[in-house]
Amino acid sequence: MDFKSFSLMINETKVASFADYLAQGKIMATRCKKCNREYYPPQCDCSQCLSQEMDWFECPTEGRLVSFTQIMVLPEHFALPELSIPFAKAALTPSPVGLLEVKEGIRIMGWIPKTSTNHLKIGDRVKASPQMLDDGSVTIILDKIG
Repeated sequence: MDFKSFSLMINETKVASFADYLAQGKIMATRCKKCNREYYPPQCDCSQCLSQEMDWFECPTEGRLVSFTQIMVLPEHFALPELSIPFAKAALTPSPVGLLEVKEGIRIMGWIPKTSTNHLKIGDRVKASPQMLDDGSVTIILDKIG
């Protein structure tokens, strides 16, 4: 086994619970038992003190929008068949993606499907929630509050 495969295997198996939690409707992060540093996305090892002793905790889901952009070519599982580009399996549909800060050091990225970038501004109050897609995968959706 080469290092690339080893690295991917370790990362995917040690924090594999993340996807299970998303499927249960929970956005989870990890906290180092030794130095209390928090990580989202979850990490299996602490970058600060190098400990491998991590605990899971449920992230707050409301906060402020700190960044956003618009993606024109969506991943295949988001594509609408009637708008597909031949051979690309992608739709040219403007789709905002944002970064939500729920607490210092914890930022959650997600799709913002219910609004356009014209109606977004830095500092907007936003809520994150996991959403099951038709293909069985889970993504995170951001919704403006108020």
